[in-house]
Amino acid sequence: MLVNLNANHLSSQSHDQAGPSSYPMAFLLPTLLFLLAFTYLPIGLSLLEGIPSLHILLQPDNLNAFRVTLIYTLLVTPLSAALGLAAALATEGEGRWRKALRALIVHPVLLPGVAFAAVFLYLLNPLGPLSGLIQSLGWQNPLGTPTSAFIVVLLVGVLKNMGLYMLYYLAGLQNIPQELLEAARVDGAGPWTSFVRITLPLLSPTTFFVGVMATLGALNNIDQVFVLTQGGPLGATDLLLYRIYRVGFEYFNFHQASALSLALFLALTTLALLALPRFEQRVHYER
Repeated sequence: MLVNLNANHLSSQSHDQAGPSSYPMAFLLPTLLFLLAFTYLPIGLSLLEGIPSLHILLQPDNLNAFRVTLIYTLLVTPLSAALGLAAALATEGEGRWRKALRALIVHPVLLPGVAFAAVFLYLLNPLGPLSGLIQSLGWQNPLGTPTSAFIVVLLVGVLKNMGLYMLYYLAGLQNIPQELLEAARVDGAGPWTSFVRITLPLLSPTTFFVGVMATLGALNNIDQVFVLTQGGPLGATDLLLYRIYRVGFEYFNFHQASALSLALFLALTTLALLALPRFEQRVHYER
């Protein structure tokens, strides 16, 4: 009888110990099923469809999308980061006008990308409020020629995210020890020398982070293309991600869309494995 009681007691203890451990899996199961159905399964299908179709990447339209995306990324990344740093330096400190200027610069970040691009579409319309200024510059339609359309898309991409990078740089500027700047000022260093020799090196972790974020943001900026140009004229603004959308959801050519997505994934992976470690070697984390 005593043996049976002990056995029942041990079995109940083991059941109590095993029971609660299954509760987390029960709560995680819906999320795991969601990830499996909408993330991992599409990735697997994209690989199965994209790998045999990689030869499609050599088509002229696809090569043009890679070229446009590369030029756009190489331009919008440093421009948005540089303007974000300049805005942070200009608005650092207290004062009502500085706070108002910061709010004005950050405002585009809070707007949806489609809405922000729609504002430029209204302003650049031949009948819009800037039509007189546009015509005085010799542009009948800024979105009508390949070069001017690319410049407009580039400008919208820079202005959309520079406010976010300004906030990152403001946080980095607040972490710089003021003693170093005061010591440099006592030694006779001017503002430019202090900025180049002290401020800029100490901001290198922030610059590295902003560079990564700006690069990823440039590869994801298709809202302005969708609203302003639809990839034209003559493919001048046909960014890779927008082309993936058009090929997959307008032409329903999922094999080509999968191949383009796989190429984009491989490019980002190569960048993360090869380029980022070299850039990070120049980052000064110690202060």
